[in-house]
Amino acid sequence: MFIGHGYTSSYICKMESDKLFVYGSLMGGIQSPIATYLKSNSDFLGIGYLSGALYDLGQYPGLVYEENASRKVTGHVFQLNNPIEMLPNLDYYECVGEGFEAPNEYTREIVPVNQNGAMLNCWTYLYDWSTDGLTIIESGNYLDYFQQNEKYQKFVNSLNDFSRR
Repeated sequence: MFIGHGYTSSYICKMESDKLFVYGSLMGGIQSPIATYLKSNSDFLGIGYLSGALYDLGQYPGLVYEENASRKVTGHVFQLNNPIEMLPNLDYYECVGEGFEAPNEYTREIVPVNQNGAMLNCWTYLYDWSTDGLTIIESGNYLDYFQQNEKYQKFVNSLNDFSRR
């Protein structure tokens, strides 16, 4: 079990879902220690879609969920092998919960994700700060955007552990 630097999380680890929707640096096709951790401790269920907007935050993306939005965000759905252990580790990576300056940049929420026509309730990390002045990633697809964005690639390549700080 990993929880970095003495971090403990009491942040919502209820077993409301064992599924996780990822839309950024945790997606398949991106190599980092935290992405490897996720992929090694879960089952990939496939591609999913979520109503909302994906924003360019500079080095990584942020998702704002918008029920019934015309925009869709593409992501990957994973079934977590051990959510009670994994969610605090993912929270630490996303700087969510106790021990991080409030308000946190992200919150972990359960959202409806469309996967092959079935609606799944999945955890995801939603961007929780103002989007004023941010650029929308029009395609809603981070993998496509990542391949064309050297700044994102440098950030992911700089990750040596589970911390983004």
